[in-house]
Amino acid sequence: MRPTTLAIAIVLAVRVLPVAGAEPLAEALHRLQARYEATRTMTADFRQVVESPVLAGGIESAGTLAFEKPNRMRWDYKPPDPQLVVGDGETLWIYQPDDHQVIKAPLTEAFRANTPVTFLAGLGRLERDFAASLEEDRPERWVLRLVPHRDKGLGSLVLVVRKTDAALEEARITDPLGTTTRLLLANERRNVPLDPGLFRFTPPAGVDVIRPPAY
Repeated sequence: MRPTTLAIAIVLAVRVLPVAGAEPLAEALHRLQARYEATRTMTADFRQVVESPVLAGGIESAGTLAFEKPNRMRWDYKPPDPQLVVGDGETLWIYQPDDHQVIKAPLTEAFRANTPVTFLAGLGRLERDFAASLEEDRPERWVLRLVPHRDKGLGSLVLVVRKTDAALEEARITDPLGTTTRLLLANERRNVPLDPGLFRFTPPAGVDVIRPPAY
């Protein structure tokens, strides 16, 4: 899975059960879940950094995102590697203009892949499949670690949550090969009216439309 799609669903609803233990963990999880359950729409700026043992340096990208429940999202990646990712509720479109191609997959199938992004799609699976721990209790932020109960091939996820309003500021996904994808959010706006056209996509004329057998 490309780094682009690895980041797609981090901002959606998070559902986790606290492990037995400290009150700060339970508070952090409760407030984070409550915030995103109350979020119908959201826009934000994002910065994404991918670091890997096999890369000489990190790969950085930035752009804007928007989402509307249920299952509608849009990610606009800025140059030098422009991409457009649109989920219209049924289909996931990934338009890569430099490659003159569009990847098309059913939204439900796109999130069946065995990667951490599967559990960040607001599908209610985090509470079943992940254990949560409080990695840091900073004065202004919680740092939460999520680890899968069974499939260790999924890697791990770290969330940085602001205490004042339980907003998600950063997410870090690390796969078993040591590749880390960091997603940092800024200028978040919640429950604002969004143009329905943001979540519609028609492939431009002349581009290749690829339908992968498995995503």
